[in-house]
Amino acid sequence: MVNVSGVPALVDGAPAGATYADLHAAFIASTREDIAASLLNLATALRAGRYPAGRPYRHVNGFTKIVMAEHPSARLTLHFWPAAPDTPDDVSRPHDHRFAFSSILLGGRQHFAELDVTDDPDAEPWRCFEYRPYVQGRIATVTARGRVGLIPVRTVEREPLDGYYRTSSTVVHQAITHRDQPCVTLVLRGPRERRTSKVYYRPSEPPPRGGLQFGRHLDHDEVVRQVDQAVSLVTTM
Repeated sequence: MVNVSGVPALVDGAPAGATYADLHAAFIASTREDIAASLLNLATALRAGRYPAGRPYRHVNGFTKIVMAEHPSARLTLHFWPAAPDTPDDVSRPHDHRFAFSSILLGGRQHFAELDVTDDPDAEPWRCFEYRPYVQGRIATVTARGRVGLIPVRTVEREPLDGYYRTSSTVVHQAITHRDQPCVTLVLRGPRERRTSKVYYRPSEPPPRGGLQFGRHLDHDEVVRQVDQAVSLVTTM
């Protein structure tokens, strides 16, 4: 029996032999206090100039990605969408993943739309591209896989610190994030299950290119401000 008690165990060093199932059970059982402690630990490390698992960066999908902990069985990340009042919702392209993951909404407004791939001629047409990343995901080759149809099958509503969203590596989904206030999620991803993932583009959109995939690194002070905002969302609700 592996002793894993809440998210801080992963952040501060869960046993090397802990499985993803062990860590996931601790993740979904985390209390507000557990999560606040983890975020405060992260803020303290950042202020001391320490990055727990690499430099945070602005992901191509618009959020700041901060890797809080790496474990042989899992990765814990904080995702932060800055507020952008009076702008449209941020809607990610339909995509799947190379791994299963679970996500806890810490603050802000976000929901997921799940879709099925179909050959129904009446379905909305999309172009499918397969991504194969290298160099820790910073470089990717992109291969066109033809046209498909996508149909919406499920909408998953979310409330801050109320349950979690869990998905497998094969589910195609979109994250719809409201920008009237900051949005923050805590994500636990499992081991990689395959080398590639798929992303879907509308026929009218320019096709993606291979090469550098991730956005720029962020200024240190801006990262600290974003983590402080995440702490405030969790501790003042």
